[in-house]
Amino acid sequence: MHTRASLPFDLPAAFGLAVVCLAVASGGCRSRERQSGTARAAGGVGFELPDNASVARGALLTRPAGHEEAFVPFVATGAPTWLDACRQAAGVTAPLFSFETDAHGALRMPATDSGATARDHCLAAHAAAGPSSGLPPETRVTVQLALRTP
Repeated sequence: MHTRASLPFDLPAAFGLAVVCLAVASGGCRSRERQSGTARAAGGVGFELPDNASVARGALLTRPAGHEEAFVPFVATGAPTWLDACRQAAGVTAPLFSFETDAHGALRMPATDSGATARDHCLAAHAAAGPSSGLPPETRVTVQLALRTP
């Protein structure tokens, strides 16, 4: 009798994420589980953008949990563009914003997001306006970005 070895991760999903991350911004993103900050405390996933001038790294957390890896490429590729579009909006703290997907995986703004700055609202609006191909349905995503200092 042969016993099949069990891997501690989903190999096809990990391979897909690796391929997408390698293709991102010629320096790519590096996904790091359990990054410091908001995502670490709740089991989120972090990423780094070493070649980006404005965003150093970020972390994201999903509800329901376990959908983080599907959103890493979307957020890592979109965050620098969203941030550039929202430079004029007020916000002195590290950006912390949320968006969600509906029952069909289409992006939308969250129903409520109290305490968000004007920049956080702007970032959420730009994220929700993006393409949503292949994103998990009925998921709320909370993103925190660490910005580079000029």
